[in-house]
Amino acid sequence: MSVEKLLDDMENMLVDAARVPFTNKRVLDEDDLARFLDDLREQLPQELDEAKRIISERQRILEAGQREAQNVVEQAKAYVIKLTDENIINKQAQEQANELMAQARKIAGELQNDAVAYADEVFKHITAHLERTLDVVRQGHSDLQQNNNNQKK
Repeated sequence: MSVEKLLDDMENMLVDAARVPFTNKRVLDEDDLARFLDDLREQLPQELDEAKRIISERQRILEAGQREAQNVVEQAKAYVIKLTDENIINKQAQEQANELMAQARKIAGELQNDAVAYADEVFKHITAHLERTLDVVRQGHSDLQQNNNNQKK
């Protein structure tokens, strides 16, 4: 069961819970709430593992982009060295090497920007889920404490 499904079910349980007359309090079954919290604790590590996998994938993409850029740079350097004998050819080689370098930098920058944007979106998604989960857990805990305090009175 996904974290979102657990949160939806927990929210439904809260909405469907009986109200305490003349208050905004609700009565929740402690076992049901405990079961939801246990399920949530089981699911969160999976969400975190997914985030780690995404970070690892981002790093792999960055490294691949850097290797590709380095290969292009090395090819450009080799090409420049090969053509240094003649002045005109040397000038052409320098121009082509500069173009390759600019292209490599551009590709590496684009790959890095794409990877960072992708990781940022994933972190935003995970953060939103974790914040909603934490809000629901806090609200459940608060309601549980209020119910307990009301029952003691």
